[in-house]
Amino acid sequence: MTSAKIAVISLSLLVACGGAGGESETDGSSGTSSGSDTEEPTDGPPTSSSGDPTGDEPAPACTPGDEPGALEWSQSAAALPGFVPSLAAGPEDSVVLAGHAPGNDAFVELRDAQGAKVWSDVYAGVHGLDDVALDVAVDSKGFVHVLVREVILHAVAEMMETFDARLVVLRYAPDGAHVWRWEHERAPVEPWGSYSPEGRLAAAGESIVVLEWAYNQPFQHVRLDAFGNVQAEVTLAVPDNSYRVRFDVGADGSVALADTLESPERLWVGRFDAHGAPAWSVEFEGDELKPGSVFAAADGGAYLAGSLDANPGLSFSLRKFAGDGAVEWSQGLPVEGADDLRFGGALRCDGALLLVGGTDKPPQPDNEWGQRRDLWAGLMGPDGALLWSFEHEFGPPFSWGDGNAAAFTSGGAAVVSGSFLGEDGANYQPWLGRFSGG
Repeated sequence: MTSAKIAVISLSLLVACGGAGGESETDGSSGTSSGSDTEEPTDGPPTSSSGDPTGDEPAPACTPGDEPGALEWSQSAAALPGFVPSLAAGPEDSVVLAGHAPGNDAFVELRDAQGAKVWSDVYAGVHGLDDVALDVAVDSKGFVHVLVREVILHAVAEMMETFDARLVVLRYAPDGAHVWRWEHERAPVEPWGSYSPEGRLAAAGESIVVLEWAYNQPFQHVRLDAFGNVQAEVTLAVPDNSYRVRFDVGADGSVALADTLESPERLWVGRFDAHGAPAWSVEFEGDELKPGSVFAAADGGAYLAGSLDANPGLSFSLRKFAGDGAVEWSQGLPVEGADDLRFGGALRCDGALLLVGGTDKPPQPDNEWGQRRDLWAGLMGPDGALLWSFEHEFGPPFSWGDGNAAAFTSGGAAVVSGSFLGEDGANYQPWLGRFSGG
């Protein structure tokens, strides 16, 4: 039913560094914290919820894999708890999965290097409605933080509806025990209104940084301490008249944004520091420029992937911005697809970027749809060179899927999540794969 091919473009030494891609301080708080107030001290070795040591920090590895880009194993459908839009490196070469399970509940799960489950938790929410995990981050002591969009109200009447949701952060001990829950409070929506926030999360030293945004609403940059107390909250200074927003939070809590602006239509790319203060921004005119994904680089720059050339809908490229906003390089990507194609990804500490997405292919004779899209993953070097790429065909009857997220493990491997259309032609199924060599 499935076939895979690997194109190893460069077998040069790849240094696997681990890690992922993925504010004027003010007093006061618009959020609340509930749960344990007896969390372990933040100094000393990592501990479990019982206080027992759990070993060393998940330090990055700096060794190449045996076969860079080789698929070690994959799992799909019922072997996974649900769809996995977010991944993060855990201790001892493990990976943390976060997403939404059947029944519209959020889940978080730690899996070891062989893909076996170590621990898991399902979060059904305080309000009993739909809950989706948007992002996950692991700090240096092994504590896991999950960002959840929790629906608090969904009412439908006479062809109209009211929808309201909140962003929630869940903190777990290294052994999976739940430590605390924090909810970002805001005023309820007006009747027949809607608030459906998106967000990203980072574990930045002793802090947890949350970036929140919803349509026609400002960006909120919130910094929490290790106990779920708000340390600072600011609104990012971003342009108005936007309609295609992409954003990312770096490992230090800094922010990268890409947006399509109107009147005239143009591409805007900007960076904000770890406190939410503007660092730099640049603009490019042209209605053919469509950002697909943006990633916050450790050097204060940014990576931008999308339809950035004069042939939208067919070609895609990756552009690297320096720490002052200057374009360092631009590299075409060997993928084809619709001009709204999005890429997931993960940054390695040496500046290499693993991109995952989909690529359209000629259909097979027995394809039900007469179309085909394969999962695509490619490791881009710090200079923009494509080091290796991987394509996975999901197989008949529909042969349609793509990649969603990626993470580098502490041992230097790469883990990729994706999804594909199931045999019933109506429901998608999750996919997860681990690649050696990073």
